[in-house]
Amino acid sequence: MSKLVMGYWDCPFCGSKGIRGDVVNCPSCGRARGDVQFYMKDYDEGETREENDRADVEYLSEEQAKYVSKNPDWYCSFCNSLNSDNAQFCGNCGASRADSESNYFQMLEKKKAREAAEAAAQAGNKAQQKPSRKPLFIILALLLVIVGVFVFMNGNKTAGDLKVTALNWVRNINIEENRMFSESGWELPSGAEKTDARNEIHHYDQVLDHYENVDVRRSRQVVDHYETYYTYSDNGNGTFTEVPHERPVYTTEYYTETVRQPVYRSVPRYATKYYYNIWRWTPSRDVTARGDDHNTAWPEVTLAENEREGQRSEAYRFTVEHTQKNKPAETYRLAESDWMNLNVGDQLYITAKRTGSNPYISDEKGNKIADLVQEK
Repeated sequence: MSKLVMGYWDCPFCGSKGIRGDVVNCPSCGRARGDVQFYMKDYDEGETREENDRADVEYLSEEQAKYVSKNPDWYCSFCNSLNSDNAQFCGNCGASRADSESNYFQMLEKKKAREAAEAAAQAGNKAQQKPSRKPLFIILALLLVIVGVFVFMNGNKTAGDLKVTALNWVRNINIEENRMFSESGWELPSGAEKTDARNEIHHYDQVLDHYENVDVRRSRQVVDHYETYYTYSDNGNGTFTEVPHERPVYTTEYYTETVRQPVYRSVPRYATKYYYNIWRWTPSRDVTARGDDHNTAWPEVTLAENEREGQRSEAYRFTVEHTQKNKPAETYRLAESDWMNLNVGDQLYITAKRTGSNPYISDEKGNKIADLVQEK
């Protein structure tokens, strides 16, 4: 059953707060309550309360409830006072109720509309005010910092205290050997010498064999019981109505269900598998030549009857040391044509991006002469 709850209001004239809803004049300033909004203490509009969470709710007794009107207060259009629905004349100014148009809820809607219009007007005035330049200065400062970092990271650093201390080169030829391999497969490659062919399992197919009944444990949500919770509606006369509601509480129920499931069997599928010998060229050994001068040459190769030359590779390196700074020596690779122009004792400029891209030999201004690859 619904119960009546005491509401409260705040005086819009002197600021007194927490005045009981059955009091029509402010105890502090004596002014009749005007366009006020009733509220419950420690309760927010739309909030729900559980059964055991209502100790602070101030209920009206049955005797008190008898004298409470069932309808909202009416709003006097002459003095802006709220009056009980039972009163036919304003208790503040004596004006007739027939000469007034609004009740509490209509007054509240107009008040909220007026406050919304005032808030919109204030927002428009703020938008028309001259915007602060401070955010613009902050954005420009951040942009300058970002540009500065980008320029710095993509800029060059040139080292000019470098002296060539060593040259070395290496040339390598990989030797391949023609070997016979014994292999098998589902196809016979070109050039292979077949030694055997057998009918073997290539793969398995899953084929439906039968159905069987299987007990499967399942779950479902069922209603266990109902619990009561409460909401509160503004009556517009200094009281609120407590409205009970019920909601279901669920529990998990487990049960066993018999289902038919398919059972498959694996059926082998056969194909012809070939066994064969096949000759293949495969890497066997390396023949290498190296030196520390400009007298480069490919190594001499002596091939056996079943050998041939394979891939060739070459690398040309030089080492530099810092003459003015206490830094470790650095080794670089260089194209042969550029490497040939280097000599031990030469002074070099090497330029690199701060982002870590490959360095290069440059003049003292950083202009590129030859690409380099630094070795770790």
